Amino acid sequence: MDQTLSETCNADECLKCVNVGLLCLQEDPNERPTMSNVVFMLGSESNTLPSPKEPAFVIRRCPSSRASTSSKLETFSRNELTVTIEHGR
Repeated sequence: MDQTLSETCNADECLKCVNVGLLCLQEDPNERPTMSNVVFMLGSESNTLPSPKEPAFVIRRCPSSRASTSSKLETFSRNELTVTIEHGR
């Protein structure tokens, strides 16, 4: 959690939101919660939520071991998914 939020946000509530978000990213749609379950989980006082599995795809930035003056970042994906940023003409 960002330091600027630590004064105004409850860390447990933040982790709950992240956990529920990860549950919504499960590869198998049958393992994802329904919207009514999401609302229930977020509104519940209980801290016992199912543990999410690894999301369907993960993009990681690989830190370079050598100093580079280039701002270009290398990205890697577990399932070879490529994300392209389109620029308008």
